[in-house]
Amino acid sequence: MSDSQRVDVPASPTAPVGTSPLVPPLTLPPLTQSSSTAARACVALDLLLPGTLRDVERAAAAKLPVHTLMTRAGAAVAEWLHGRLPALASAGRQPVLLLAGPGNNGGDAYVAARELHRRGVLVDVWQLAPPSADDARWALADALAAGVPVRPVPASPASTAHYAWIVDGLFGIGLSRPLEGPAGALVDAIVHAHAQGTPVLAIDIPSGLAAATGVVDGPVICADVTMAMLGATPGLFTGTGRDVAGEVLVATLGADEVLTAMRAVRPVGSAISTSAPGAFLAHLPQRRHASHKGSYGSLAVLGGHEGMVGAPLLCARTGLMTGAGRVYVGFVAPNAPAWDPVHPELMLRHAESLDLATMQAVAIGPGLGTSAASAACLSRALALEHTPLVIDADALNLLATDPSLAERVRRRTGPTVLTPHPLEAARLAGGDVARVQSDRLACARALAERFNATIVLKGSGSVIDDGTCAWINVTGNAGLATAGTGDVLTGAVGALLAQGMPATQAALAAVWLHGRAAERCVTEGTGPAGLTASELLPAMRTELGDWLIEATRLTAGMRPPHTRHPSLP
Repeated sequence: MSDSQRVDVPASPTAPVGTSPLVPPLTLPPLTQSSSTAARACVALDLLLPGTLRDVERAAAAKLPVHTLMTRAGAAVAEWLHGRLPALASAGRQPVLLLAGPGNNGGDAYVAARELHRRGVLVDVWQLAPPSADDARWALADALAAGVPVRPVPASPASTAHYAWIVDGLFGIGLSRPLEGPAGALVDAIVHAHAQGTPVLAIDIPSGLAAATGVVDGPVICADVTMAMLGATPGLFTGTGRDVAGEVLVATLGADEVLTAMRAVRPVGSAISTSAPGAFLAHLPQRRHASHKGSYGSLAVLGGHEGMVGAPLLCARTGLMTGAGRVYVGFVAPNAPAWDPVHPELMLRHAESLDLATMQAVAIGPGLGTSAASAACLSRALALEHTPLVIDADALNLLATDPSLAERVRRRTGPTVLTPHPLEAARLAGGDVARVQSDRLACARALAERFNATIVLKGSGSVIDDGTCAWINVTGNAGLATAGTGDVLTGAVGALLAQGMPATQAALAAVWLHGRAAERCVTEGTGPAGLTASELLPAMRTELGDWLIEATRLTAGMRPPHTRHPSLP
C-alpha cells in the first residue's frame, strides 16, 4: 500500500440523503497514468487516534438526524460489498455472513445486512451479544422488521467456509482486551474460513487489533478489506496491522466539515498521517544539465569493523545509486579492502584518514562495532556540529551505553536522523522490544524529543517522527526482512542529506523509496523470500528516477507554457 485518492460511492437508496465518500485501496498509480491520478498519489491519509475519532463521531452525529451516521456506515458497507459479490450471491443463492457485536460496529453490520437483504442478497447475521448502544438497538430492530434473520452465534461456529463474504462487525476501535471465550472461538473460526479462501471485510478495524498501536494480544480477524468509518486509525498501518487489515478504505460519511475543523484545532505535535511523496516531492534534488558531481554532495560512510566490512559497502553503494555526487567509505577495521570491485567509483579509506569537514553528510554505524576505536570514530563524527548526520546500527548501540555521546547528539545544531530497529530503539529508551512494539508511535516521539532528531523506527509500518509530526510508511513488504536492508536505508538517507534535502524529508523519501524498491522487486519476480539487500539498489534508483521525473513535471506545470521559436515548425 502506498497512497490514497477519493471517489464518491453513492449511498443506499434508503439511506439519508448524501453520499458515502470513500478513500479506496492505497495503491501507487504508475507515473504513466494521467497527471491528475499521479497528483492524487502524492496525498497522505490523516490518521486519527481512537479518542479523536470518537470526538469526530460525536460532533458529526450532533449535526445530523438521529441514526444517520450508522445508516450511512452500514449503507457504505453494503454498497461496496454488493458490487463485489460473486454472481451466485448477487442472485440470492450464496449467503453473506455478518457478525454483530454489542457496540456500534454491530449496529453497522445490522444496517448492512438490511441493505443487502433489500437487494435480494441472502444474509445470515450472527449476534455475539445483544446491542448495548441506542443506535445499535435501533439498527437491530430495523433489520428484524425488514425480515433479516438474526440469531446467536452457534455454539460450534466451525462451518463458515460456504459463505460468499464474511463481514466483521464484532468489535471496533475501543477494544482494549484480548478476545477470549466465545468471541475468541468465533474469531478463530473466521480466521480458518479466511485461510480456506472466504473473503472478509472488517468494519472500522479487524476485531482483535488495537486501533492506536497495531498490537495483537490474542485471536484477531484477518481481513481482505477494512472499511474505516470517518477516519483510519494508526493501528491499521503499523505493527501487525499491515498483516491483518488488508486494503484500507475510509468512508467519511459526509462528515468532511467536521474532519476539516478537527484538523484546524488539533494540538501542535499531534498530527499523524501515512507517508506519501507529497511530503517530500518538492525537496527532491533536481538534476540540472549544468551540474557536476560536486553539485550533489559528498557522503562519508563510517563503519566496517573486522568481519563487518560488507555493511558500509552496502550503505555506500546505495549512496551512489540514490544520487550522491561522491561517496567515501571510512573503515574502522585496519585490514579493510582498498577498493570495491563492484563499484570502483567508491573511494575507500581508513576512517581516521577521512577529512569529514569536507563532507556534505556523514552516515555512521553500519558494521561499526562497539570497540574503543568504534566509539572514537563516532565521537569524531559528532564533532561535526553542522554537518547532516545519519546514525544507525552499532553507532546507536554506543549511544545507548554512553550518556555523554547521547548528550552530544541532543546538542547538535546540524540535521540528525536516527534509524533504529525495535531492539536498538529499546536500548536507546532503556526498555525492551515488547515495550517499544506496544506503542511504536509513542516510542518514536520520545526518542525524537530526547535526541532532538528525526527518528525512523523501522519495522512493519516504519514510523518517522521529527518531534512535531509523525508519519507511518505504507510501502514495503516482507522481502525487507533480511540482513543488510537497514544499511541500504541508511545509505539512501545519507545520500539525500548530502544533496541538500532537509532531515525529515530525506528520511521520508528514503523510507518510501526503500519500501517501493522491495515492492518493485517482488512484482518483477524477485522475493520476497530470498530477496537480498543488494538487489534493492537498482530498484531504488529506478523509483527515485521516476519520482524525479514526476517532480519535474509537476514543477513545470506551475510555470508559464513554453513558447516555441517562430522559426520552428
